[in-house]
Amino acid sequence: MKKYTIIVIITIGIILGFLTGIYVYRINKISNEQKMYTAEKVEDECTALSGLEYEEIASLVTTNSDEEKTSPNCTIILKVYHESCKHLIETRQSIEEADVNMTEEELKQRFSNWEVQRFTPTEIVLYKEVDEFCDEHYLLKEEDGYITIYKLDENENPTFFNTTEISTEYLAEEDLEQIRNGIKVYTDKELNKTLEDFE
Repeated sequence: MKKYTIIVIITIGIILGFLTGIYVYRINKISNEQKMYTAEKVEDECTALSGLEYEEIASLVTTNSDEEKTSPNCTIILKVYHESCKHLIETRQSIEEADVNMTEEELKQRFSNWEVQRFTPTEIVLYKEVDEFCDEHYLLKEEDGYITIYKLDENENPTFFNTTEISTEYLAEEDLEQIRNGIKVYTDKELNKTLEDFE
């Protein structure tokens, strides 16, 4: 009787092991088929584009990620060379909100009359030449005991511009003589520097 029970248990164990093996085999086979189907589908969607279309898209993605654009804290330096008086006038300004996030090509279109000498996200240098007399010619003279500023036109005719608070009373004799004869200065930057020297 014991022998019969042992044989039945062994037989049932073998059958259960066999059935479990078949079950595991089928589960793995279905899983592998699903993976292959997904891989084929993804490959088909990517290669559905012609080779040229795929290269164009890849090129656009690369260009867009590499292209530099203007940042909100960008400074724009405008350099204008005036042919009539041979002066280069340079001004600095902060970028306008409308010009933030521009590429170099977009900036060239926006400032088509200017040459872009430098383009980085934080600094842009624009240059142009004009056949004009610049508006930054000055004459410093003494008037009523103070340094007075005149603007000079193309023919060096003076026009009153401003009286400073700088008294000539305490100037050295040499400086006073120069002021009485008139000192010509060019550009706002040079004017400010000269006035600071007299203060």
